[in-house]
Amino acid sequence: FLGFEQILKNSLTTLPMGGGKGGSDFDPKGKSDNEVMRFCQSFMTELQRHVGADTDVLAGDI
Repeated sequence: FLGFEQILKNSLTTLPMGGGKGGSDFDPKGKSDNEVMRFCQSFMTELQRHVGADTDVLAGDI
């Protein structure tokens, strides 16, 4: 639903873009600090390919 809502918000700006949201279902319970850190580092490494000044627009209201 958040992605759909973002499409509606973006349509008000008249910019030619849709909307999307993303995240992870990683559960840190029972994981060591090292495992959590490795997950976070891997997640950010992959995420950086999809975010940036020339790639996306941040939703400041979230």
